Amino acid sequence: MEKLGIEPTLLLAQIINFLVIAVVLTKFLYKPILTILEKRKKEIEEGVRLTAKAREDEVKLEEKRERMLGIARKEAQEILEEARKQAKVEERDSIAAAHKEAEDIQQKGKEDIALAREEMEKGVRDSAVVLAVAMAKRLLTGVISPSDQHRLIARHMKEIGSMKVS
Repeated sequence: MEKLGIEPTLLLAQIINFLVIAVVLTKFLYKPILTILEKRKKEIEEGVRLTAKAREDEVKLEEKRERMLGIARKEAQEILEEARKQAKVEERDSIAAAHKEAEDIQQKGKEDIALAREEMEKGVRDSAVVLAVAMAKRLLTGVISPSDQHRLIARHMKEIGSMKVS
């Protein structure tokens, strides 16, 4: 090997140095780097897995939110429909109460008119009696005696009082 320019002792020393450096580098540098790389790989895989899970959860939450919104809209429609029905019932009740009140007012008005008419008839009757008495007194003053006048007037007063003005 010397012809090739290689010294066997130097070659052996270089091989030993190479093996020592390879063992030292493997033990102190290569294995820790591989461990760090493996750990980093696991963290990345975990991050990817968590991201995928988060996306799935987000999709599920979006679906759930849409369902909840649909249910809420449906309930709101039902509440509005019920409120409309209740409003119609209350409107009918209010109208019926107003009609009843109007009928009551009309009936009371009729009763008031009838009462006023009776009072007016009584007033007219009383006025007619007073007028008849006055007229009879004037007419009879010169013709009949005062005692006959009183009897005649009393009798006619009873007849007039029993008559009804229509």
